[in-house]
Amino acid sequence: MTNPQSQLNELIAHLTALTDILALDADSHWGAHFRNCLATARALASSRYDGDELTSLACSVMSVYGGTGSFNDYAPWQNGRIIAGMETLDEASNRVYMAARAIRLRSATDAD
Repeated sequence: MTNPQSQLNELIAHLTALTDILALDADSHWGAHFRNCLATARALASSRYDGDELTSLACSVMSVYGGTGSFNDYAPWQNGRIIAGMETLDEASNRVYMAARAIRLRSATDAD
């Protein structure tokens, strides 16, 4: 089973990649959410955090996925074309979601 610190490190790596991609779209507000999550994750990684803090971070990351108007609906288009460099957005987004989900699932299992 993966330990919480390695799960957090994985989430940080994926959030870093996603925020780098989102930075290519200056008009998008989604970058701010994920930059905030990344800052929280980095702060947790350099402190003695507890499971509740880690779960809260995972919930915050996952909160923008799903539903109308969510991050899932984000389309990185400008002038009728995909913004250059955004081709890997879906993959990066999925990795962030899955890393956050793994943290949530672990915390749910640990609570049992």
